[in-house]
Amino acid sequence: MTTARGAGRPRKSDQTLSKQAVIAAALPIVQKEGVDALSFRALAEQLGVTPMAVTYHSGGKKELLADLVEAAFDGTLEDRDGGNIAQQARLILSQYCARALVNAHLLRAVLADLSLMGPALVQITEKLGEFTKELNDGDEGDVLLHLLVDYTHGFVLSATANGENPLTTDDFLRGLDWILDRADKQTEH
Repeated sequence: MTTARGAGRPRKSDQTLSKQAVIAAALPIVQKEGVDALSFRALAEQLGVTPMAVTYHSGGKKELLADLVEAAFDGTLEDRDGGNIAQQARLILSQYCARALVNAHLLRAVLADLSLMGPALVQITEKLGEFTKELNDGDEGDVLLHLLVDYTHGFVLSATANGENPLTTDDFLRGLDWILDRADKQTEH
């Protein structure tokens, strides 16, 4: 005979909630509906726990958003094949753009609050900076890096502005190839 469990805290063995589970539940909400649709109450209902349990595992909303940004862009630098510097920069930016198109709401949150930019985005920027310095013969002002980042963000923001995305990653790559081709030709001279 089992006894009925009363109110109060669940036994530790009953607790299966984790930070990763909260992130996994929150990411699709933000991807589809935006940052404003994210609430601890909605996450709690979806996960079958209390809002306080979600807060315990994820911290405040800003911390959760930073973790979501990290989850969305972590791994962007993986799966890179060789090739010249321009080809490697192209691959990173195409992978970043593809992730940013899916996570445009998170990108907007980062652009509004740079403190949400975590290690994954910093590593992407640093790697691109290495490539652009080589492509643009030292480029002390990181002009090419800023141009590529601004182009990518501008493309993602315009492609996702109205909810119906007529632009594709192939459209992005045509513009990117034009920029990289000119930068690569400058290093040949």
